[in-house]
Amino acid sequence: MASEATIRNPQSAIRNAESVIRLAPCQRRLFADAARVIVVNWHRQRGKDFAAAAKAVDHTIRTGQDWYIVSITQRQADATFDKAKAIAKAFCQTAKRLAEITTTEREFVERDREIDQLFRCTARTLHLPGGGSVTALPGRDPDTLAGLTGNVIFTEFGLFPNGGYEHWRVVFPLSTRGYQVIVISTPRGKNTKFYELYSQPETYSVHFQDINKSIAEDFVLRDNNGKPTDLATFKKLYGDDAGWRREYLCEFTGDMEALVTWAQLVAAGQRVEGLPLDVIEVADGNGWKADFWRTFAGNGRPEIGWDVARHADLSVIWVNAHSVNDIRRLSKLVICRRTSFALQREIIRSLLEAYPRAVGCGDATGLGMDSNETLATAFGSRWQPVTFTQRSKRELGSGLMTAFDEGSIALPAAAVEGEHKRIATDIYALQKQGDKANLIISEGLNPLEPDSHCDIAWAAALAIRASGIAGTTAYLSVA
Repeated sequence: MASEATIRNPQSAIRNAESVIRLAPCQRRLFADAARVIVVNWHRQRGKDFAAAAKAVDHTIRTGQDWYIVSITQRQADATFDKAKAIAKAFCQTAKRLAEITTTEREFVERDREIDQLFRCTARTLHLPGGGSVTALPGRDPDTLAGLTGNVIFTEFGLFPNGGYEHWRVVFPLSTRGYQVIVISTPRGKNTKFYELYSQPETYSVHFQDINKSIAEDFVLRDNNGKPTDLATFKKLYGDDAGWRREYLCEFTGDMEALVTWAQLVAAGQRVEGLPLDVIEVADGNGWKADFWRTFAGNGRPEIGWDVARHADLSVIWVNAHSVNDIRRLSKLVICRRTSFALQREIIRSLLEAYPRAVGCGDATGLGMDSNETLATAFGSRWQPVTFTQRSKRELGSGLMTAFDEGSIALPAAAVEGEHKRIATDIYALQKQGDKANLIISEGLNPLEPDSHCDIAWAAALAIRASGIAGTTAYLSVA
């Protein structure tokens, strides 16, 4: 098996790791890669953690540099660390065979003890010849990694909290200081840092290995009795088409559940070139600028969506500019954290007063009811409250999905791939089950904006709903 640490040719153990361990072709390619950032997307049971562990042990012995194995739990980090220990044991055994054998048994025993001291394991740190070490760490909190100096292996990086973006921000500087960073995972959706890294083979060293490529390189599939089998039988035994695409074909299949696919978000970001975008944040009552609405792109008809919150979630005001060709363009975004309802109402009131053709919809559920009734009283049919229920969420979600389906909404490039990418990732976090007629919508996590529970996305949906209310007098409260 390629994932076993087996002694083969002890004559060059420390100088050549492949004389100590057996590696498959894809493992050899990873083992030999000297790139600063290495991205590994391999199918299940192909030995990606074993190859990375072998690379860490060999590199530590040759250079004296430290390596860290980081996963979201200690248990997962320990699983890869156990592979590093097995590989180090093979190095140790081979070093003993290479040791000079003198005339007395006592001297031979003492030499073995010296070698054992070079290969020591204390708690979750493996000490190796040359002074370097390999350490297993839990990494759920990225701040715990801030002080690391050395090379890093991230295992199952696609499962890291908030998409792994915060962990990457902390650890990436190591690669610019001469250390290697290896990110390993099977695909877990496109709203992750792992997918972003994987999608840039021109920038990072990307290793892809699906089940078909492995079979072409003499990988043997086995059934539940351990006997060799063919691909069709193996897939049938697995019995999960969606899982097969992700776990064995290494496809990023998150779009199967996303209300708006990432491809649609990218297309919206390319629909109109040069769109301006103003984003302002208000926190604890601070940060608002009265002249924020002074400039407004479009024909003077802002379409407003307000997702209401006071403490835990974000309160978001999304404003589309309505162009003459019926394409809505995100123009301005206000994000409020722990902001009084009075100030939030004043922010919206100032926009409605500045632009007499402006229309809007707001979340009138729970705490938002009073503020929305106040705005509806002041501005009549120009402001319509929406009570969030399963049915109204389905209608709002359907409207959002339709806008991206038919291309009637455009996003500034900065909202998709630029400094405000959290906007697109928030919309992408909305998950769906069923078709438009039987839509069930749930809120996922935004990896770039942990405080949001798709609050930006719902504000967008409300702004799209507002585009259809000009000239009407209905008070929307869908039961």
